[in-house]
Amino acid sequence: MSQDTLISSLVALSIGTSLIFFRKRLGILNAASWLVILGAVVLFGEHPQFTLAYAAGVLWPEGKELVLIPHARIHFFMSGIYAIIGLVLLGVIARTLLREGRPAGWYALLFALIAGGAIDLVMGGVWYQHGSPLYLKDAPLGFGWEFLYVYLIAWISALVISYKPIFAKTP
Repeated sequence: MSQDTLISSLVALSIGTSLIFFRKRLGILNAASWLVILGAVVLFGEHPQFTLAYAAGVLWPEGKELVLIPHARIHFFMSGIYAIIGLVLLGVIARTLLREGRPAGWYALLFALIAGGAIDLVMGGVWYQHGSPLYLKDAPLGFGWEFLYVYLIAWISALVISYKPIFAKTP
């Protein structure tokens, strides 16, 4: 694991842990909304960033064999742009619907977690493992998964801590 990845992972996990620890002081639903945004920021630095970089021709060592025709480049680029828009909208949902205690915000986050997280984990295992111990094949341990999967922890935490304030029946 690179030192940058380790530091990034520890910073992100520290922020998430602090939000959970201080959730009552911050307000449980407010803390949950910030956990969603933390996860979105982590994802922003991973998936859209790579898509935009490859489309722009900024290549990492493993990308040297990647050749994109101009038609595919625009699709890569726009998928990165729409991913960013989606993450921003998820943040808006978190800061409005989830923070206000509306079930629609909770279900939107649950959908994003189940659909996006499941596909991320499955495709990560099929295409590129990021060195995750979940897969233990063809990838050196500790290459980026520690930071990438912070969003899963943050979003699951947001769902867990916000469940009772949103769905508990008050007499």
